[in-house]
Amino acid sequence: MNEEKTKAMRVRSGHIVIHSRLVSFLYNLMRDHMPVGDVETLVQDAEDEPDVIYTNGWLANYAADLADRLSDKK
Repeated sequence: MNEEKTKAMRVRSGHIVIHSRLVSFLYNLMRDHMPVGDVETLVQDAEDEPDVIYTNGWLANYAADLADRLSDKK
């Protein structure tokens, strides 16, 4: 997309500033790596599963570390 089209899209969509590591991560994920519908499905699945028994403890600990690092609660 050229610079003029990018500027025009910004004008149409609004000037949005959000100070959140998690929002930044999700935005980049959906913009560059995963379809929005897939992310929404994962979020809905996570909302429905409060207590999860993980089969890979190393991966679960890494996921917890990432969540802590993206948390805005410092």
